Amino acid sequence: MSQSQNAIFTSPIGEENLMNINHRDSESITDVCSNEDLPEVELVSLLEEQLPQYKLRVDSLFLYENQDWTQSPHQQQHASDALSPVLAEETFHYMILGTDRVEQMTKTYNDIDMVTHLLAERDRDLELAARIGQALLKRNHVLSEQNEALEEQLGQAFDQVNQLQHELSKKDELLRIVSIASEESETDSSCSTPLRFNESFSLSQGLLQLDMLQEKLKELEEENMALRSKACHIKTETITYEEKEQQLVNDCVKEL
Repeated sequence: MSQSQNAIFTSPIGEENLMNINHRDSESITDVCSNEDLPEVELVSLLEEQLPQYKLRVDSLFLYENQDWTQSPHQQQHASDALSPVLAEETFHYMILGTDRVEQMTKTYNDIDMVTHLLAERDRDLELAARIGQALLKRNHVLSEQNEALEEQLGQAFDQVNQLQHELSKKDELLRIVSIASEESETDSSCSTPLRFNESFSLSQGLLQLDMLQEKLKELEEENMALRSKACHIKTETITYEEKEQQLVNDCVKEL
């Protein structure tokens, strides 16, 4: 330490003393610069100004300014949280390859910038995995609601089919009775012509109603089959998303 620097720490504080100190500092620097025998390293060490590594600005009310704190990039909100199944699947494949980055991190642990970059990538991967998990949970919830609604519609269709089958059996019984009565009336010679006309008319109406009921029953059976296939498809999708959700949870646990 030079004499001028010793004077800074030993002299009392005052305007005259500070002026003398500054004057002596200028003289010492001039002497150092004019001296050719002084080594270059000492000259640089005397003239070099050491800058602090950290600089904090104290605020009188909140202690620190808000802009003194660095915002992490993974805290930024994304514009869109919707993820397609293809994007989610490709993201899973990308995250499975994270072991290569772990090996890369172990090889470059001396490079602080590289390690920081790899850790930031890992944080982004975890955030993306959490968002995919939320999207899968939401989609699974929607599919479960659709499955419940289709099961309810399927139950109502079963009830309608059972009701129509019951009505059809009653109509068959009625037609059987009418046909027996018509046969008996034909064998009876005492029956008049208007009676036979009424019986044939009622028989034709019964056959027409039977055809209509059979067509309606066929339509309901086709609708029932469509609802069954749709419910089976939704159930398969629900099982698939549950398996993906379980795999995502396992991957998140491994990452954590």
